[in-house]
Amino acid sequence: MKQPSSTYRNNKDTTTSATSACTTILVGNQVTIDGSFIIARNEDHEAINAKLFNFHPAEALQRQDFHSIGSMGNNFTYPAAKNALQYTSNSDFDTNGTSFGAAGFNSAGVGMTATETVFNNAQVLAIDPYVIATGIGEDAIVNVILPRVHSAQEGVALLGHIIETQGTAEGFGVAFVDKEGIWYLETGSGHHWMAAKIPVDKYFVSANQGRLVDYIADHPDFMASVGLVEFAKKHQLPSAENRGVFNFHRAYSQDIEHDKTYNYPRVWTLQHLYTDGLTIKIDQGSTFPVYLTPKYKLSVYDVMLGLRNHYQATDHDAYAHCNPNDSYRPIAVFRTEHSHVLHVRPQLPIAIGEVQYIAYGMTALSVYLPFYQGMTSVPEVLTIGENTADSHSAYWKFRKLQTLAMMNWNKFAPVVQQAYHDFEQQTAHKQQLMEAEYLTLYVLHPQQAIERINTFEHEILALALALTEELTNELFTLLTIETDKLYNFSGA
Repeated sequence: MKQPSSTYRNNKDTTTSATSACTTILVGNQVTIDGSFIIARNEDHEAINAKLFNFHPAEALQRQDFHSIGSMGNNFTYPAAKNALQYTSNSDFDTNGTSFGAAGFNSAGVGMTATETVFNNAQVLAIDPYVIATGIGEDAIVNVILPRVHSAQEGVALLGHIIETQGTAEGFGVAFVDKEGIWYLETGSGHHWMAAKIPVDKYFVSANQGRLVDYIADHPDFMASVGLVEFAKKHQLPSAENRGVFNFHRAYSQDIEHDKTYNYPRVWTLQHLYTDGLTIKIDQGSTFPVYLTPKYKLSVYDVMLGLRNHYQATDHDAYAHCNPNDSYRPIAVFRTEHSHVLHVRPQLPIAIGEVQYIAYGMTALSVYLPFYQGMTSVPEVLTIGENTADSHSAYWKFRKLQTLAMMNWNKFAPVVQQAYHDFEQQTAHKQQLMEAEYLTLYVLHPQQAIERINTFEHEILALALALTEELTNELFTLLTIETDKLYNFSGA
């Protein structure tokens, strides 16, 4: 959960309300086409907030402790990590790469995305409120956890320990992935939380609301704060425990009228996109299944399709109908800062088996680019950009095209979408070739193998930016023609 503007972090204006954001998709490896695990999220906040790609090398001792500069304007701190792992993150432009990491992989093969904004209910927060002054918030999670953990489960345990001992400044959901599977953690209150291992034969979606329901104590697929169930019983929270199964959602999560238009439609749409035969109605969020089996095995591109959804071909497509005040909040919104799909293929070496696909800006008008865990040289254009438009950063090259396309969605959006679709297909073919080359090199010539990845990354980004410039010029040409016709004054 982020504050509405970067200036908030400097002014610490605690009267400013936070922006609800993000949509998350998690997929088990038995329902993907290649036996991979997938975790993905749209990070929605503010269109002018440039996201930067950060590469953090391994350190015997990090140079400084973590000091929060963002979430709720608080004073959360955490000691510098010893033997810090190499990791990547996607920071806000004004954090010097040390905060709001959003998502990334580390050198132990652990990936994570943080955070999906969720809200805990008023009853539990009256008893155990958020620790706004010093608790951990979204800005800290990736940069504190990824340098330290060697498995997804270890990531859950560390974040959970911090919540219990230092408190959380806000409500959130965080996904962790490694070659063994996916874990998802949700806050319950200021010091309580639970996490579940996502079933390998299911998928899971979340949209700004707590989605975990069942908690089974002393079960290998569940983790939770100490005393989670006992706390609920002591304070008479409506948990309805039945035969050892505790209803975490009923006790700790929020379900209010606002969810029916802001959150329910996104979950309902994704579940109906991936699964046939569902009879649940769109306003019955409390009955939505937590996990579902897709009608076919999913790919990273199926997940991208979900993250690009804006209720197209329905009356609620706000863009096609030029209705920015539609009651349903789309999955793809213009204020998306970046979207990521973390793809883990356990059968391959980590360097190429773990890929973070990133789309900068609005997903419905952007292109997903693959960034391999083995990449060690980050193109400079990914490391620059601020909250005003420029002519150099990758973020603003993508954002300018998206802004232009929004001027005439029905005419311009199809041009951009088709071009980026073709580019993604071409890139997928190039990935296969590069990965094959890597596999012939990495045992005997490991440095050459890494250089092959780095060369690939620079080439693909250069091609994507060149295409983006071509599309920008094409749309400017079309818009110039339209404007000329509108204001022609041809009286001769």
